[in-house]
Amino acid sequence: MDREQKAYTTFEAAKVCHVTHHSIKNWIKQGLIKASRTPGGHYRILEKDLDIFREQFDMFPRDKGFGHRQIMIVDDDPDALALMERILGDEGYELIKVSNATEVGLRAAQTTPDLILLDFLMPEINGFDVCRALRNNEATRNIPIMAVTCLDKEQDIERVFACGADDYLAKPFKVDLFLAKVRELMSRKVGKE
Repeated sequence: MDREQKAYTTFEAAKVCHVTHHSIKNWIKQGLIKASRTPGGHYRILEKDLDIFREQFDMFPRDKGFGHRQIMIVDDDPDALALMERILGDEGYELIKVSNATEVGLRAAQTTPDLILLDFLMPEINGFDVCRALRNNEATRNIPIMAVTCLDKEQDIERVFACGADDYLAKPFKVDLFLAKVRELMSRKVGKE
């Protein structure tokens, strides 16, 4: 016999997924989450459909509590990616690599990393816009962002901070300084939870 399936409201689903109910509504409209409507026009999402969506977009919390520390690296330079991957991998961080900046917002909202390392100089995309978009999205608003970029002029650095970055590191960087900044920002994220 089929037990009564739990049906979530968009608010309950948002809580489960750690996003805003606006995100849930948008995902329903985009066809990413299967939902039905009540006679009053409200969405209802069956538990199994929400689970399918969460599985598909890797939204199940995986031992985050056990010091599982994720860092998203956004950089289109394979050498820079490889270097940061080697340094951070040795430190035991779990890495999410994104070389296509248009994916940053969705991936960040899905995975809510503990830190985002963002290159501000990438073809087709402006790191300033990406940073502003992350700050304007409730799901990613509190994730620390460090600009790791070749921009080194005073006014560029001011703009980096003005659009919401928490820290700045010029390329090429010294490994020990890079790690010190990463650790400092990671401890800041822990303090917020």
